[in-house]
Amino acid sequence: MKYKRKLAISSFLVLVLLASLSLGCGEEEEGKTEIVIGLITDMTGPASSLLVVGESVYHDSVRYLNEEDPIEGAVIKIITWDSKYDPSRDIPGYEWLRERGADFVYSGIPTVGDVLKETAARDEFPIVSSSPGLYQLVPPGWVLGLTPPVSWVMKGFLKWISEVDWNYDNGTPKIGSVGWDEPYHADVTRAIREYVEEHPDQFDYVAGLLTPMGGMSWSGEIEKLKDCDYIYIPSTGLGTATFAKDYRDRGYDATFLGLDAMGAFLHLLEDKVGWTGLNGSLTAHTTLYWTDDFPIVDQCKALLSKYHPGEEEEIIRNGLGYISMYFCIELILDLVRQTVEEVGVENFDGQAFYDTAQKFTWTAQGLPERGYGFSENIRYARKDFTVYEWRADVQDLMRISGWLAGDDPNP
Repeated sequence: MKYKRKLAISSFLVLVLLASLSLGCGEEEEGKTEIVIGLITDMTGPASSLLVVGESVYHDSVRYLNEEDPIEGAVIKIITWDSKYDPSRDIPGYEWLRERGADFVYSGIPTVGDVLKETAARDEFPIVSSSPGLYQLVPPGWVLGLTPPVSWVMKGFLKWISEVDWNYDNGTPKIGSVGWDEPYHADVTRAIREYVEEHPDQFDYVAGLLTPMGGMSWSGEIEKLKDCDYIYIPSTGLGTATFAKDYRDRGYDATFLGLDAMGAFLHLLEDKVGWTGLNGSLTAHTTLYWTDDFPIVDQCKALLSKYHPGEEEEIIRNGLGYISMYFCIELILDLVRQTVEEVGVENFDGQAFYDTAQKFTWTAQGLPERGYGFSENIRYARKDFTVYEWRADVQDLMRISGWLAGDDPNP
């Protein structure tokens, strides 16, 4: 069945989210210690169409934990800062959240870990990042990445493309990239260039084009990349969809590439481009997807149904956002639980959370055998990725690889 995509969620869900973002999840309970997660997000900027929907899972998971499976002696609360995807608001947000009792700060916005890395090290205060670049994680410090560096994933993805996807009887494939000049995309751009320089027999490098943040005009970039066989398209919001649409409208047929970010903007891409234009696109993800058959995916669907009855199809068809962020919050909450078990709820703070993280592993059926976790020397929890093909015949993403590793900066 083909579902109509929506660029905004229902008014009911908006009200639910605004209430939870402003008040936290659940009221403080007498006799329980409040553990506060500070969230830096984008509620009104270019990534808000993904984050407002996807991050509802944070509030759903915290609500479920507090009501159905509480940590003894504790109640979890989320307080939120709207950065508007503006890096100049990251430090004010960090300070605002700490003033209001945050025990650690979490963000899925790529700039946050970059901007806050040195401040967090000075303050010895943990930052959890789900879109980290190499700078945030190497050398190891007070930023805990839930995913590997995007450059590491990109290089592993290119290796897989060269070995599995491309037929070299057709010559050497031409590759390029285009997107806004922000940390996530800049890391990807650099990774593609470096990989091709290291493996000139696998790809011909056309260009890595970075444009001003927020721009929607791609005429010049499209003409420079028109003969590519593969293009890594913009990573954020409407930039992703407008480039893909304009490129296809000019009749060019390169295979679109992306990482988790592209899968998160599925609803925008389908609305703008349609499945004919998206067919054959390839994305590398560090979590499972809705079409995977594992208990943890079913658990995510059950949580969605419990707190958003009647909204399930719309949220699932928005793409990767809700389910990928489910993996993020479940890991974080299990880490909080383990920290409390080790030090006691009355001693929980950012230092205890950080210390426990360095010996923490989280796993579930369907995830890589080594699971997700940190160590004294490694500050990213996920170390593997898997590839999905965008298929017009089923109008969805289907997994086409096992778990893969890439260019590990911490072997």
